[in-house]
Amino acid sequence: MTDLKTLVKNKEVVLFDMDGTLVNTEPLHAQAAVLVLDSLGVKVDLLSCIDQFYGMTDFVVIQSVCPNMSEAEIHFAIEQKNKELINIFRQLSPNEKESYLTPGIIDFLHHLRHLNKKCAVVSASEDIIVDETLACFGLDQFMQLQMGRNQTTLTKPHPDPYIEAMKRLKVTPEETLIFEDSPTGIKAATLSRAQVVRITEFSHGNSSQKFEGNFIELVNFTAF
Repeated sequence: MTDLKTLVKNKEVVLFDMDGTLVNTEPLHAQAAVLVLDSLGVKVDLLSCIDQFYGMTDFVVIQSVCPNMSEAEIHFAIEQKNKELINIFRQLSPNEKESYLTPGIIDFLHHLRHLNKKCAVVSASEDIIVDETLACFGLDQFMQLQMGRNQTTLTKPHPDPYIEAMKRLKVTPEETLIFEDSPTGIKAATLSRAQVVRITEFSHGNSSQKFEGNFIELVNFTAF
């Protein structure tokens, strides 16, 4: 069995995807989107088909379920959905917040801090949602860099976000370890040439999407 201590031993930087990797926020994203779309007269049960949109951006999801929406309308819906999501975050109790965290992540982040490893989040969510999510769940204190989809022209499955993060942190792919969960994220991470670990704690077994690239699988962050 691969353990986390061995994986991080010779790495300088650890990069994390956020939704589904650090914290199980995808159901909360779906809940917020349903509320906003309902207010716009669109009835859709995103929670029942969440597997179909595993790791996809808000724009792709809304465009898929609302094909008649214009780009401007989709961007407006995303803006409103983000506001609703932030409201949901702020209403969570401490126990609820803890229940959404991937098992072992807080202890693992403390371990990385003790080893003086640099940590960063590289997400396909908008910058404001990255900041709000990490702050809500107490993860921002561990990160030297927080990158959302607005930081690069191309987002996942393109490797650009991970390549840019390594550039900003002044490390090579060989010095970097990436944790991901979704097919789009795994593809982006492996194309960056860093070592990749897929976290399966909140995996979507019914997703028809295929995983591409070489990676190790761990259930969560308790294996150290």
